[in-house]
Amino acid sequence: MQSVFTGMLLLWIVLLVSPGFAQETDVSYTVERYALANYPVSLVFALDGRLFYTEKATGNVRVINADGRTQPDAVINLPSDSLVERGLLGITLDPNYAENGMIWAVHTAPGTSSDWPANQIVRFHEENGVGSDPEVMLSVPITNGELKHNGGGIHFDADGLLYVSFGDYGDAANAQDLSVIPGKIHRFEVTEDGLVPAPDNPFPDSSIYAYGLRNTFAFTFDPFGDALFGSENGFKCDDEINLILPGKNYGWGPDYGEKCFGMEPLDLPDYTPPMLSLSPTVGMTGITVYVGTMFPDWEGQIFFCEWNSGTMQRVLLDESRTAVERMEQVDLGEYFCRIDVTVGTDGALYFTDPGGIYRIIGNT
Repeated sequence: MQSVFTGMLLLWIVLLVSPGFAQETDVSYTVERYALANYPVSLVFALDGRLFYTEKATGNVRVINADGRTQPDAVINLPSDSLVERGLLGITLDPNYAENGMIWAVHTAPGTSSDWPANQIVRFHEENGVGSDPEVMLSVPITNGELKHNGGGIHFDADGLLYVSFGDYGDAANAQDLSVIPGKIHRFEVTEDGLVPAPDNPFPDSSIYAYGLRNTFAFTFDPFGDALFGSENGFKCDDEINLILPGKNYGWGPDYGEKCFGMEPLDLPDYTPPMLSLSPTVGMTGITVYVGTMFPDWEGQIFFCEWNSGTMQRVLLDESRTAVERMEQVDLGEYFCRIDVTVGTDGALYFTDPGGIYRIIGNT
């Protein structure tokens, strides 16, 4: 897939690694629209039940209060270039958000007469639904003018380290080049002086955590293991779920081309094959691991969205949580899961398309 936000409907999905494709198992639920929204890309819940989300095109961060009503005014506006895959992309709460009110985001800052457009990590203070004092923590210029493959995933781990995904900026060589930021997942420590490479990163004095990635649009931590799962957009084939491990190479680079490798081993340093490979591409976007009491049968399973078809898929893992047993389609009725998916504080599954935010709730 060449673009997360554009593409034709794909009618057939070839699952290369699973024993079979199946329909949804017998779990009783209802799918409903939660809120109308303007191109919501990324969702994050505060412990008080408020839902913060990013609007790709406007640069607005918005909040839906715990009662389900959207605050009329934006929390903050981060001026953003929203051409093609650029825009206001990822969002996450600071590990100490309850005390410091800090929120982190990734957006594409517009270019000027003297500066290139750049994907930036920004943090700002939020109180009572009002954001202030935005601070640029990292800026990665798009010097080739590419509009696609910006990545934009951003999350903190349990130790307070910050992980951020950057796409390859449309240049496959970036993914294998350990001297540049694009085409990687990075891990930072947040210090008084700003972002610095985490002290135990796999490469000395480098923020790189994993590389060989074309465009990891989203990733999520495995609450039942030590790794994270990343969605990967392939070129015509090999959309993937990768088990992201420190120092590992996930294969994308200038020699990959239009070949479809699936689960085959590649003769590359530190190479790790995907857990799941789909061909042709489906436009894999948001990804999450279900943890909650509303759907105990789904505990620990991976859910992801497909931009091309609007399908939500449910992935069941083996006991080691390093291999896929099977994949099942979640019946969303009239709705579409095209961008993000996450678990709410109420245990419901929330997902988005360009026009709104939706949720799956259990039938009692």
